[in-house]
Amino acid sequence: MKTRDQALARLLAGVAVLAFGLNVVGIRWGLPHPTGDWATDGLSPLSPLAFTWHLIHGEKWSGKYPAFHFLLLTLVQAPYVAWLKLRGEIGTIGATYPYGLAHPLEALGRLALLARLVSAAMGAAAAVFAGLTAAELFGRRAAVFAALVLLSSPVTVYYAHTTNVDIPYLCWTMIGLWLAVRVARGESTVRTFALLGAAAALAVATKDQAYACFALLPVALLWRRWQAGRLFDTGPLAALVSFVGVYAVASLAAIDPAGYLAHARQLTGPSAMPYYGIPLSVARVVRVSLRAANATASTLSWPFTVACVAGLALAAVRRVRGAEIPLAMALSYYLTFLIPILYAVPRYVLPVVAALAPFAGFGLAALWGDAEVPRAWVRRAAVGALLVIGVVRGATMDLRLLTDARYGAEPWLAAQPSGVIGTDADPSHLPRLAPTRPIVKVKLAPDGLHYPGSEPPELLVLSSARYRQYSHPFPRPERRVLMALLRGDLCYERAADFRSGALFGPRLVGNVSPHIIVLRRRRGPCEVVGTLALLPTAPPADARQASDGAHSRHQARVGAPL
Repeated sequence: MKTRDQALARLLAGVAVLAFGLNVVGIRWGLPHPTGDWATDGLSPLSPLAFTWHLIHGEKWSGKYPAFHFLLLTLVQAPYVAWLKLRGEIGTIGATYPYGLAHPLEALGRLALLARLVSAAMGAAAAVFAGLTAAELFGRRAAVFAALVLLSSPVTVYYAHTTNVDIPYLCWTMIGLWLAVRVARGESTVRTFALLGAAAALAVATKDQAYACFALLPVALLWRRWQAGRLFDTGPLAALVSFVGVYAVASLAAIDPAGYLAHARQLTGPSAMPYYGIPLSVARVVRVSLRAANATASTLSWPFTVACVAGLALAAVRRVRGAEIPLAMALSYYLTFLIPILYAVPRYVLPVVAALAPFAGFGLAALWGDAEVPRAWVRRAAVGALLVIGVVRGATMDLRLLTDARYGAEPWLAAQPSGVIGTDADPSHLPRLAPTRPIVKVKLAPDGLHYPGSEPPELLVLSSARYRQYSHPFPRPERRVLMALLRGDLCYERAADFRSGALFGPRLVGNVSPHIIVLRRRRGPCEVVGTLALLPTAPPADARQASDGAHSRHQARVGAPL
Protein backbone atom coordinates (compact mmCIF):
# COMPACT_ATOMS: atom_id res chain seq x y z
CA MET A 1 0.00 0.00 0.00
CA LYS A 2 2.82 2.37 0.90
CA THR A 3 4.55 1.62 -2.41
CA ARG A 4 1.33 2.39 -4.31
CA ASP A 5 0.92 5.67 -2.41
CA GLN A 6 4.49 6.64 -3.26
CA ALA A 7 3.94 5.81 -6.92
CA LEU A 8 0.77 7.91 -6.97
CA ALA A 9 2.59 10.79 -5.27
CA ARG A 10 5.34 10.69 -7.90
CA LEU A 11 2.85 10.59 -10.74
CA LEU A 12 0.81 13.48 -9.38
CA ALA A 13 3.99 15.45 -8.73
CA GLY A 14 4.79 15.08 -12.42
CA VAL A 15 1.26 16.20 -13.27
CA ALA A 16 1.71 19.25 -11.01
CA VAL A 17 4.93 20.18 -12.81
CA LEU A 18 3.21 19.86 -16.19
CA ALA A 19 0.23 21.92 -15.01
CA PHE A 20 2.42 24.65 -13.56
CA GLY A 21 4.46 24.72 -16.76
CA LEU A 22 1.33 25.21 -18.87
CA ASN A 23 0.18 27.90 -16.46
CA VAL A 24 3.37 29.98 -16.52
CA VAL A 25 4.16 29.98 -20.24
CA GLY A 26 2.97 33.40 -21.36
CA ILE A 27 2.12 34.46 -17.82
CA ARG A 28 3.37 37.98 -18.54
CA TRP A 29 0.49 38.41 -21.01
CA GLY A 30 -0.33 42.11 -21.22
CA LEU A 31 2.18 43.09 -18.52
CA PRO A 32 3.09 45.64 -17.45
CA HIS A 33 -0.21 47.45 -17.82
CA PRO A 34 -0.45 51.08 -16.67
CA THR A 35 -4.16 51.09 -15.85
CA GLY A 36 -5.34 47.55 -15.15
CA ASP A 37 -5.24 44.14 -16.78
CA TRP A 38 -6.22 42.47 -20.03
CA ALA A 39 -8.15 39.82 -18.07
CA THR A 40 -11.78 40.81 -17.55
CA ASP A 41 -12.59 41.01 -13.83
CA GLY A 42 -8.94 40.49 -12.90
CA LEU A 43 -7.76 42.08 -9.67
CA SER A 44 -5.69 45.19 -10.28
CA PRO A 45 -2.04 45.01 -9.12
CA LEU A 46 -2.61 47.32 -6.16
CA SER A 47 -6.07 46.16 -5.10
CA PRO A 48 -4.93 43.59 -2.48
CA LEU A 49 -2.62 46.13 -0.84
CA ALA A 50 -5.25 48.88 -1.02
CA PHE A 51 -7.81 46.52 0.50
CA THR A 52 -5.52 45.67 3.40
CA TRP A 53 -4.63 49.34 3.91
CA HIS A 54 -8.31 50.26 4.24
CA LEU A 55 -8.89 47.35 6.60
CA ILE A 56 -5.95 48.16 8.89
CA HIS A 57 -6.88 51.84 9.08
CA GLY A 58 -10.55 51.14 9.76
CA GLU A 59 -11.65 52.68 6.48
CA LYS A 60 -14.62 51.57 4.40
CA TRP A 61 -14.07 48.72 1.98
CA SER A 62 -16.42 46.80 -0.25
CA GLY A 63 -16.12 45.06 -3.55
CA LYS A 64 -17.55 42.39 -5.79
CA TYR A 65 -15.32 39.69 -4.28
CA PRO A 66 -14.90 38.50 -0.67
CA ALA A 67 -11.86 39.28 1.43
CA PHE A 68 -9.80 36.12 1.70
CA HIS A 69 -7.89 36.13 -1.60
CA PHE A 70 -7.05 39.81 -1.14
CA LEU A 71 -5.48 38.94 2.20
CA LEU A 72 -3.61 36.00 0.70
CA LEU A 73 -2.20 38.13 -2.12
CA THR A 74 -1.20 40.81 0.38
CA LEU A 75 1.00 38.25 2.14
CA VAL A 76 2.59 37.34 -1.20
CA GLN A 77 3.12 40.93 -2.37
CA ALA A 78 4.16 42.46 0.96
CA PRO A 79 7.86 41.44 0.81
CA TYR A 80 8.25 43.07 -2.62
CA VAL A 81 6.51 46.24 -1.42
CA ALA A 82 8.79 46.32 1.63
CA TRP A 83 11.77 46.02 -0.70
CA LEU A 84 10.50 48.95 -2.78
CA LYS A 85 10.04 51.00 0.38
CA LEU A 86 13.58 50.25 1.56
CA ARG A 87 14.93 51.36 -1.81
CA GLY A 88 12.98 54.61 -1.62
CA GLU A 89 10.84 53.81 -4.66
CA ILE A 90 7.54 54.51 -2.90
CA GLY A 91 6.68 58.12 -2.18
CA THR A 92 3.37 59.69 -1.26
CA ILE A 93 0.68 57.17 -2.15
CA GLY A 94 -1.83 58.48 -4.70
CA ALA A 95 -5.12 57.20 -6.05
CA THR A 96 -4.14 57.70 -9.71
CA TYR A 97 -1.21 56.75 -11.91
CA PRO A 98 1.72 56.66 -11.01
CA TYR A 99 0.29 55.96 -7.51
CA GLY A 100 3.36 57.35 -5.79
CA LEU A 101 5.69 54.78 -7.37
CA ALA A 102 9.07 55.87 -8.70
CA HIS A 103 8.96 53.26 -11.48
CA PRO A 104 5.24 52.52 -11.79
CA LEU A 105 5.22 50.24 -14.84
CA GLU A 106 7.92 47.99 -13.44
CA ALA A 107 6.36 47.83 -9.96
CA LEU A 108 2.82 47.26 -11.21
CA GLY A 109 4.00 44.56 -13.58
CA ARG A 110 5.80 42.67 -10.83
CA LEU A 111 2.90 42.97 -8.39
CA ALA A 112 0.55 41.57 -11.03
CA LEU A 113 3.03 38.81 -11.85
CA LEU A 114 3.19 37.74 -8.20
CA ALA A 115 -0.60 37.53 -8.08
CA ARG A 116 -0.69 35.55 -11.32
CA LEU A 117 1.91 33.08 -10.01
CA VAL A 118 -0.41 32.37 -7.09
CA SER A 119 -3.16 31.51 -9.58
CA ALA A 120 -0.76 29.33 -11.57
CA ALA A 121 0.23 27.37 -8.45
CA MET A 122 -3.38 27.00 -7.33
CA GLY A 123 -4.36 25.82 -10.81
CA ALA A 124 -1.76 23.06 -10.57
CA ALA A 125 -3.04 22.20 -7.08
CA ALA A 126 -6.62 21.99 -8.36
CA ALA A 127 -5.52 19.42 -10.96
CA VAL A 128 -3.68 17.41 -8.30
CA PHE A 129 -6.74 17.30 -6.03
CA ALA A 130 -8.90 16.25 -8.97
CA GLY A 131 -6.45 13.39 -9.33
CA LEU A 132 -6.57 12.57 -5.62
CA THR A 133 -10.37 12.49 -5.78
CA ALA A 134 -10.22 10.06 -8.71
CA ALA A 135 -7.64 7.96 -6.84
CA GLU A 136 -9.99 7.60 -3.87
CA LEU A 137 -12.80 6.46 -6.15
CA PHE A 138 -11.28 4.70 -9.13
CA GLY A 139 -7.58 4.05 -8.59
CA ARG A 140 -4.19 5.39 -9.54
CA ARG A 141 -4.51 5.28 -13.33
CA ALA A 142 -7.80 7.18 -13.28
CA ALA A 143 -6.18 9.71 -10.95
CA VAL A 144 -3.48 10.63 -13.43
CA PHE A 145 -5.93 10.78 -16.33
CA ALA A 146 -8.41 12.93 -14.35
CA ALA A 147 -5.69 15.42 -13.44
CA LEU A 148 -4.59 15.63 -17.08
CA VAL A 149 -8.18 16.21 -18.19
CA LEU A 150 -8.59 19.19 -15.87
CA LEU A 151 -5.19 20.80 -16.42
CA SER A 152 -5.49 20.58 -20.22
CA SER A 153 -8.67 22.62 -20.59
CA PRO A 154 -7.85 25.95 -22.29
CA VAL A 155 -10.24 27.69 -19.89
CA THR A 156 -8.37 26.31 -16.87
CA VAL A 157 -5.05 27.30 -18.45
CA TYR A 158 -6.31 30.81 -19.20
CA TYR A 159 -7.64 31.62 -15.74
CA ALA A 160 -4.49 30.20 -14.16
CA HIS A 161 -2.66 33.00 -16.04
CA THR A 162 -4.78 35.78 -14.54
CA THR A 163 -5.50 37.49 -11.24
CA ASN A 164 -9.17 36.46 -11.39
CA VAL A 165 -10.36 34.56 -8.34
CA ASP A 166 -11.86 31.71 -10.38
CA ILE A 167 -8.89 29.36 -10.12
CA PRO A 168 -8.20 30.12 -6.43
CA TYR A 169 -11.77 29.30 -5.40
CA LEU A 170 -11.71 26.23 -7.65
CA CYS A 171 -8.58 25.03 -5.85
CA TRP A 172 -10.24 25.25 -2.42
CA THR A 173 -13.35 23.61 -3.87
CA MET A 174 -11.37 20.64 -5.18
CA ILE A 175 -9.72 20.20 -1.79
CA GLY A 176 -13.21 20.13 -0.30
CA LEU A 177 -14.38 17.60 -2.91
CA TRP A 178 -11.47 15.27 -2.13
CA LEU A 179 -12.21 15.42 1.59
CA ALA A 180 -15.94 14.91 0.99
CA VAL A 181 -15.24 11.77 -1.04
CA ARG A 182 -13.05 10.44 1.76
CA VAL A 183 -15.88 11.02 4.22
CA ALA A 184 -18.38 9.30 1.92
CA ARG A 185 -16.05 6.30 1.63
CA GLY A 186 -15.91 5.84 5.39
CA GLU A 187 -13.36 8.33 6.75
CA SER A 188 -14.74 9.30 10.15
CA THR A 189 -12.04 11.28 11.94
CA VAL A 190 -13.03 14.65 13.33
CA ARG A 191 -9.93 16.12 11.68
CA THR A 192 -11.15 15.19 8.19
CA PHE A 193 -14.58 16.70 8.83
CA ALA A 194 -13.02 19.87 10.23
CA LEU A 195 -10.74 20.21 7.21
CA LEU A 196 -13.73 19.71 4.91
CA GLY A 197 -15.58 22.55 6.62
CA ALA A 198 -12.50 24.77 6.44
CA ALA A 199 -11.94 24.08 2.72
CA ALA A 200 -15.56 24.91 1.93
CA ALA A 201 -15.30 28.10 3.99
CA LEU A 202 -12.14 29.25 2.20
CA ALA A 203 -13.73 28.55 -1.18
CA VAL A 204 -16.77 30.69 -0.36
CA ALA A 205 -14.58 33.37 1.24
CA THR A 206 -12.59 33.52 -2.02
CA LYS A 207 -15.57 33.79 -4.37
CA ASP A 208 -19.15 33.82 -3.16
CA GLN A 209 -20.50 31.59 -5.91
CA ALA A 210 -18.56 28.66 -4.41
CA TYR A 211 -21.50 28.28 -2.02
CA ALA A 212 -23.28 26.51 -4.86
CA CYS A 213 -20.68 23.74 -4.96
CA PHE A 214 -21.41 22.82 -1.35
CA ALA A 215 -25.07 23.79 -0.94
CA LEU A 216 -26.49 20.29 -1.51
CA LEU A 217 -23.38 18.28 -0.63
CA PRO A 218 -24.44 17.72 3.02
CA VAL A 219 -27.51 15.81 1.78
CA ALA A 220 -25.36 13.21 0.02
CA LEU A 221 -22.87 13.01 2.89
CA LEU A 222 -25.54 12.66 5.59
CA TRP A 223 -27.23 9.97 3.53
CA ARG A 224 -24.00 7.99 3.56
CA ARG A 225 -23.65 8.57 7.32
CA TRP A 226 -27.22 7.37 7.81
CA GLN A 227 -26.48 4.23 5.80
CA ALA A 228 -23.52 3.52 8.08
CA GLY A 229 -25.63 4.16 11.19
CA ARG A 230 -23.48 7.15 12.22
CA LEU A 231 -25.74 10.07 11.38
CA PHE A 232 -25.48 11.80 14.75
CA ASP A 233 -21.79 11.40 15.60
CA THR A 234 -19.45 14.36 16.08
CA GLY A 235 -18.10 14.50 12.50
CA PRO A 236 -20.83 16.57 10.80
CA LEU A 237 -20.93 18.93 13.78
CA ALA A 238 -17.16 19.41 13.53
CA ALA A 239 -17.52 20.27 9.83
CA LEU A 240 -20.26 22.81 10.57
CA VAL A 241 -18.35 24.46 13.42
CA SER A 242 -15.19 24.58 11.30
CA PHE A 243 -17.04 26.13 8.36
CA VAL A 244 -18.69 28.83 10.48
CA GLY A 245 -15.50 29.71 12.34
CA VAL A 246 -13.16 29.77 9.35
CA TYR A 247 -15.64 31.64 7.16
CA ALA A 248 -16.29 34.26 9.84
CA VAL A 249 -12.57 35.04 9.98
CA ALA A 250 -11.59 34.57 6.32
CA SER A 251 -14.50 36.67 5.00
CA LEU A 252 -13.97 39.28 7.76
CA ALA A 253 -17.60 38.86 8.83
CA ALA A 254 -16.43 38.58 12.46
CA ILE A 255 -13.67 41.20 12.16
CA ASP A 256 -15.29 43.94 10.07
CA PRO A 257 -19.03 43.23 9.89
CA ALA A 258 -19.78 46.62 8.31
CA GLY A 259 -17.45 45.93 5.40
CA TYR A 260 -18.78 42.41 5.03
CA LEU A 261 -22.38 43.67 4.90
CA ALA A 262 -21.41 46.31 2.33
CA HIS A 263 -19.95 43.56 0.16
CA ALA A 264 -23.12 41.49 0.59
CA ARG A 265 -25.31 44.44 -0.42
CA GLN A 266 -23.21 45.09 -3.49
CA LEU A 267 -23.34 41.43 -4.42
CA THR A 268 -27.11 41.13 -4.16
CA GLY A 269 -28.17 44.59 -5.38
CA PRO A 270 -29.87 45.35 -8.71
CA SER A 271 -26.61 46.53 -10.30
CA ALA A 272 -24.70 43.37 -9.40
CA MET A 273 -25.41 41.39 -12.54
CA PRO A 274 -27.07 42.07 -15.90
CA TYR A 275 -29.47 39.18 -15.29
CA TYR A 276 -30.75 40.54 -11.97
CA GLY A 277 -34.54 40.28 -11.72
CA ILE A 278 -35.09 38.08 -14.79
CA PRO A 279 -37.94 35.73 -13.86
CA LEU A 280 -37.53 31.97 -14.14
CA SER A 281 -39.52 30.14 -16.79
CA VAL A 282 -39.43 26.67 -18.27
CA ALA A 283 -38.10 28.02 -21.57
CA ARG A 284 -35.30 29.97 -19.87
CA VAL A 285 -34.32 26.99 -17.71
CA VAL A 286 -34.17 24.73 -20.76
CA ARG A 287 -32.13 27.31 -22.67
CA VAL A 288 -29.57 27.84 -19.91
CA SER A 289 -29.36 24.08 -19.32
CA LEU A 290 -28.49 23.49 -22.97
CA ARG A 291 -25.95 26.31 -22.89
CA ALA A 292 -24.42 24.93 -19.70
CA ALA A 293 -24.14 21.47 -21.24
CA ASN A 294 -22.53 22.88 -24.38
CA ALA A 295 -20.14 25.08 -22.37
CA THR A 296 -19.16 22.11 -20.20
CA ALA A 297 -18.53 19.86 -23.21
CA SER A 298 -16.55 22.59 -25.01
CA THR A 299 -14.46 23.29 -21.93
CA LEU A 300 -13.74 19.60 -21.35
CA SER A 301 -13.44 18.83 -25.11
CA TRP A 302 -15.84 16.43 -26.75
CA PRO A 303 -13.58 13.32 -26.48
CA PHE A 304 -13.16 13.89 -22.75
CA THR A 305 -16.91 14.50 -22.47
CA VAL A 306 -17.56 11.08 -23.99
CA ALA A 307 -15.04 9.58 -21.56
CA CYS A 308 -16.86 11.36 -18.72
CA VAL A 309 -20.23 9.90 -19.73
CA ALA A 310 -18.66 6.45 -19.96
CA GLY A 311 -17.07 6.88 -16.54
CA LEU A 312 -20.39 7.93 -15.02
CA ALA A 313 -22.09 4.87 -16.46
CA LEU A 314 -19.34 2.53 -15.24
CA ALA A 315 -19.40 4.05 -11.75
CA ALA A 316 -23.17 3.51 -11.60
CA VAL A 317 -22.96 -0.08 -12.86
CA ARG A 318 -20.15 -0.96 -10.45
CA ARG A 319 -21.81 0.91 -7.57
CA VAL A 320 -18.59 2.71 -6.62
CA ARG A 321 -19.00 3.96 -3.08
CA GLY A 322 -18.69 7.75 -2.89
CA ALA A 323 -18.97 8.29 -6.65
CA GLU A 324 -22.18 10.21 -6.04
CA ILE A 325 -20.26 13.02 -4.30
CA PRO A 326 -18.64 14.66 -7.38
CA LEU A 327 -21.94 14.29 -9.22
CA ALA A 328 -23.79 15.83 -6.28
CA MET A 329 -21.38 18.80 -6.33
CA ALA A 330 -21.93 19.37 -10.05
CA LEU A 331 -25.70 19.05 -9.64
CA SER A 332 -25.68 21.37 -6.62
CA TYR A 333 -23.81 24.04 -8.58
CA TYR A 334 -26.19 23.70 -11.53
CA LEU A 335 -29.35 23.92 -9.41
CA THR A 336 -28.30 26.65 -6.98
CA PHE A 337 -26.20 28.89 -9.22
CA LEU A 338 -26.58 28.37 -12.97
CA ILE A 339 -30.36 28.03 -12.89
CA PRO A 340 -30.99 31.07 -10.63
CA ILE A 341 -28.76 33.36 -12.71
CA LEU A 342 -29.88 31.91 -16.08
CA TYR A 343 -26.39 32.39 -17.48
CA ALA A 344 -23.77 29.88 -18.60
CA VAL A 345 -20.36 30.55 -20.14
CA PRO A 346 -17.15 28.45 -19.94
CA ARG A 347 -15.89 30.45 -16.97
CA TYR A 348 -19.04 29.74 -14.98
CA VAL A 349 -19.01 25.98 -15.59
CA LEU A 350 -15.45 25.41 -14.34
CA PRO A 351 -16.69 23.79 -11.08
CA VAL A 352 -18.84 21.39 -13.10
CA VAL A 353 -15.86 20.52 -15.32
CA ALA A 354 -13.63 19.95 -12.29
CA ALA A 355 -16.21 17.81 -10.49
CA LEU A 356 -16.70 15.63 -13.59
CA ALA A 357 -12.98 15.25 -14.36
CA PRO A 358 -12.64 12.13 -12.12
CA PHE A 359 -15.31 10.39 -14.20
CA ALA A 360 -13.47 11.28 -17.41
CA GLY A 361 -10.33 9.82 -15.85
CA PHE A 362 -12.26 6.66 -14.96
CA GLY A 363 -13.61 6.32 -18.49
CA LEU A 364 -10.12 6.69 -19.98
CA ALA A 365 -8.67 4.23 -17.46
CA ALA A 366 -11.32 1.67 -18.42
CA LEU A 367 -10.45 2.10 -22.09
CA TRP A 368 -6.75 1.70 -21.26
CA GLY A 369 -7.53 -1.69 -19.73
CA ASP A 370 -5.15 -4.47 -18.74
CA ALA A 371 -2.09 -5.52 -20.68
CA GLU A 372 -3.42 -9.07 -21.02
CA VAL A 373 -6.40 -7.98 -23.11
CA PRO A 374 -5.97 -8.74 -26.84
CA ARG A 375 -4.71 -5.72 -28.79
CA ALA A 376 -4.38 -3.70 -25.62
CA TRP A 377 -1.80 -1.55 -27.36
CA VAL A 378 -4.45 -0.19 -29.75
CA ARG A 379 -6.64 1.06 -26.92
CA ARG A 380 -3.66 2.40 -25.01
CA ALA A 381 -2.41 4.21 -28.07
CA ALA A 382 -5.86 5.76 -28.49
CA VAL A 383 -5.93 6.92 -24.85
CA GLY A 384 -2.39 8.26 -25.13
CA ALA A 385 -3.25 10.15 -28.30
CA LEU A 386 -6.35 11.67 -26.68
CA LEU A 387 -4.32 12.83 -23.69
CA VAL A 388 -1.53 14.28 -25.84
CA ILE A 389 -4.06 16.10 -28.03
CA GLY A 390 -5.75 17.37 -24.87
CA VAL A 391 -2.52 18.79 -23.47
CA VAL A 392 -1.68 20.36 -26.85
CA ARG A 393 -5.17 21.87 -26.88
CA GLY A 394 -4.45 23.44 -23.50
CA ALA A 395 -1.10 24.71 -24.79
CA THR A 396 -2.88 26.53 -27.62
CA MET A 397 -4.10 28.95 -24.97
CA ASP A 398 -0.46 29.71 -24.13
CA LEU A 399 0.17 30.36 -27.82
CA ARG A 400 -2.84 32.67 -28.03
CA LEU A 401 -1.52 34.64 -25.06
CA LEU A 402 1.98 34.87 -26.53
CA THR A 403 0.74 36.03 -29.94
CA ASP A 404 -2.04 38.37 -28.80
CA ALA A 405 -2.94 40.73 -31.65
CA ARG A 406 -2.70 43.73 -29.35
CA TYR A 407 1.08 43.37 -29.19
CA GLY A 408 1.22 44.32 -32.87
CA ALA A 409 -1.18 47.22 -32.44
CA GLU A 410 0.76 48.87 -29.60
CA PRO A 411 3.87 50.03 -31.53
CA TRP A 412 1.69 51.13 -34.45
CA LEU A 413 -0.43 53.33 -32.19
CA ALA A 414 2.63 54.65 -30.37
CA ALA A 415 4.14 55.72 -33.70
CA GLN A 416 1.12 57.79 -34.70
CA PRO A 417 1.11 61.55 -34.17
CA SER A 418 -0.40 62.53 -30.89
CA GLY A 419 -4.14 62.76 -31.20
CA VAL A 420 -7.26 61.81 -29.35
CA ILE A 421 -8.19 58.13 -29.49
CA GLY A 422 -11.82 57.14 -29.25
CA THR A 423 -13.10 53.70 -28.36
CA ASP A 424 -16.25 51.99 -27.17
CA ALA A 425 -14.28 49.15 -25.55
CA ASP A 426 -13.10 48.67 -21.99
CA PRO A 427 -9.35 49.02 -21.27
CA SER A 428 -9.11 45.24 -20.84
CA HIS A 429 -10.09 44.83 -24.51
CA LEU A 430 -7.58 47.32 -25.92
CA PRO A 431 -3.85 47.56 -26.62
CA ARG A 432 -1.85 49.10 -23.80
CA LEU A 433 -1.60 52.85 -24.29
CA ALA A 434 0.54 55.41 -22.54
CA PRO A 435 -1.27 56.91 -19.53
CA THR A 436 -0.69 60.36 -21.03
CA ARG A 437 -2.38 59.49 -24.33
CA PRO A 438 -5.80 61.21 -24.49
CA ILE A 439 -8.60 58.65 -24.79
CA VAL A 440 -12.31 59.37 -24.97
CA LYS A 441 -15.24 57.01 -24.70
CA VAL A 442 -17.47 56.92 -27.76
CA LYS A 443 -20.81 55.19 -28.13
CA LEU A 444 -22.16 53.28 -31.07
CA ALA A 445 -25.86 54.06 -30.82
CA PRO A 446 -28.63 53.00 -33.22
CA ASP A 447 -28.66 56.48 -34.76
CA GLY A 448 -24.90 56.95 -35.19
CA LEU A 449 -21.56 57.46 -33.49
CA HIS A 450 -21.70 59.65 -30.39
CA TYR A 451 -18.58 61.30 -29.00
CA PRO A 452 -17.85 63.98 -26.39
CA GLY A 453 -16.85 67.49 -27.38
CA SER A 454 -17.14 69.29 -30.69
CA GLU A 455 -14.57 67.31 -32.71
CA PRO A 456 -14.62 63.58 -33.42
CA PRO A 457 -11.53 61.65 -32.26
CA GLU A 458 -8.59 61.39 -34.63
CA LEU A 459 -8.47 57.60 -34.31
CA LEU A 460 -11.08 55.00 -33.43
CA VAL A 461 -9.84 51.74 -31.94
CA LEU A 462 -12.35 48.88 -32.18
CA SER A 463 -11.89 45.53 -30.47
CA SER A 464 -13.75 42.36 -31.39
CA ALA A 465 -14.04 41.59 -27.67
CA ARG A 466 -16.50 44.48 -27.63
CA TYR A 467 -18.01 44.77 -31.09
CA ARG A 468 -18.95 41.08 -31.37
CA GLN A 469 -21.64 41.89 -28.81
CA TYR A 470 -23.43 43.84 -31.53
CA SER A 471 -23.96 40.61 -33.50
CA HIS A 472 -24.01 37.78 -30.98
CA PRO A 473 -26.07 36.06 -29.75
CA PHE A 474 -28.43 38.12 -31.92
CA PRO A 475 -28.00 41.27 -34.08
CA ARG A 476 -28.47 44.57 -32.27
CA PRO A 477 -29.26 48.00 -33.79
CA GLU A 478 -25.69 49.15 -33.13
CA ARG A 479 -24.43 46.67 -35.72
CA ARG A 480 -25.71 48.96 -38.48
CA VAL A 481 -23.45 51.76 -37.23
CA LEU A 482 -20.48 49.42 -36.86
CA MET A 483 -20.81 48.19 -40.43
CA ALA A 484 -21.11 51.76 -41.70
CA LEU A 485 -17.88 52.64 -39.90
CA LEU A 486 -16.09 49.65 -41.37
CA ARG A 487 -17.29 50.59 -44.87
CA GLY A 488 -15.86 54.08 -44.44
CA ASP A 489 -19.25 55.78 -44.46
CA LEU A 490 -19.05 57.74 -41.20
CA CYS A 491 -16.15 60.10 -41.78
CA TYR A 492 -13.62 57.36 -40.95
CA GLU A 493 -11.46 55.06 -43.05
CA ARG A 494 -9.66 51.90 -42.07
CA ALA A 495 -6.04 52.58 -41.12
CA ALA A 496 -4.80 49.28 -39.70
CA ASP A 497 -5.88 45.74 -38.80
CA PHE A 498 -4.29 43.46 -36.24
CA ARG A 499 -5.21 39.82 -35.68
CA SER A 500 -3.34 36.70 -34.63
CA GLY A 501 -3.12 33.50 -36.63
CA ALA A 502 -5.83 30.86 -36.49
CA LEU A 503 -5.43 27.93 -34.09
CA PHE A 504 -7.44 24.73 -33.88
CA GLY A 505 -10.25 24.47 -31.37
CA PRO A 506 -12.85 26.99 -30.15
CA ARG A 507 -11.66 30.28 -28.69
CA LEU A 508 -13.68 29.76 -25.45
CA VAL A 509 -12.33 33.02 -23.96
CA GLY A 510 -13.34 36.00 -26.08
CA ASN A 511 -10.98 38.65 -24.74
CA VAL A 512 -7.81 36.71 -25.61
CA SER A 513 -6.17 38.14 -28.74
CA PRO A 514 -9.17 40.10 -30.04
CA HIS A 515 -9.19 41.47 -33.56
CA ILE A 516 -8.13 45.14 -33.38
CA ILE A 517 -9.30 47.57 -36.05
CA VAL A 518 -7.98 51.14 -36.17
CA LEU A 519 -9.96 53.76 -38.10
CA ARG A 520 -8.61 57.21 -38.97
CA ARG A 521 -10.76 60.31 -39.40
CA ARG A 522 -10.90 61.49 -42.98
CA ARG A 523 -9.92 65.04 -43.73
CA GLY A 524 -12.88 67.17 -44.68
CA PRO A 525 -16.07 68.51 -43.14
CA CYS A 526 -17.64 66.28 -40.50
CA GLU A 527 -20.46 66.48 -38.03
CA VAL A 528 -19.51 68.95 -35.30
CA VAL A 529 -22.21 68.52 -32.69
CA GLY A 530 -21.08 65.35 -30.98
CA THR A 531 -22.70 62.85 -33.34
CA LEU A 532 -21.88 61.33 -36.69
CA ALA A 533 -25.40 60.37 -37.67
CA LEU A 534 -26.88 57.73 -39.88
CA LEU A 535 -29.85 58.92 -41.88
CA PRO A 536 -33.04 56.84 -41.74
CA THR A 537 -33.38 54.19 -44.40
CA ALA A 538 -35.71 55.05 -47.28
CA PRO A 539 -36.72 58.51 -45.95
CA PRO A 540 -39.92 60.21 -47.13
CA ALA A 541 -39.72 62.83 -49.87
CA ASP A 542 -39.53 65.87 -47.59
CA ALA A 543 -36.91 64.21 -45.43
CA ARG A 544 -34.96 63.15 -48.52
CA GLN A 545 -34.90 66.76 -49.72
CA ALA A 546 -33.68 67.98 -46.35
CA SER A 547 -31.00 65.35 -46.26
CA ASP A 548 -29.73 66.36 -49.70
CA GLY A 549 -29.27 69.89 -48.43
CA ALA A 550 -27.34 68.65 -45.45
CA HIS A 551 -24.95 66.46 -47.44
CA SER A 552 -22.01 68.76 -46.84
CA ARG A 553 -22.38 68.20 -43.11
CA HIS A 554 -23.02 64.47 -43.22
CA GLN A 555 -20.20 62.33 -44.53
CA ALA A 556 -22.24 59.12 -44.57
CA ARG A 557 -25.58 58.01 -45.83
CA VAL A 558 -26.96 54.51 -45.41
CA GLY A 559 -29.47 53.53 -48.05
CA ALA A 560 -30.36 50.02 -46.87
CA PRO A 561 -30.47 48.14 -43.63
CA LEU A 562 -27.24 46.38 -42.70
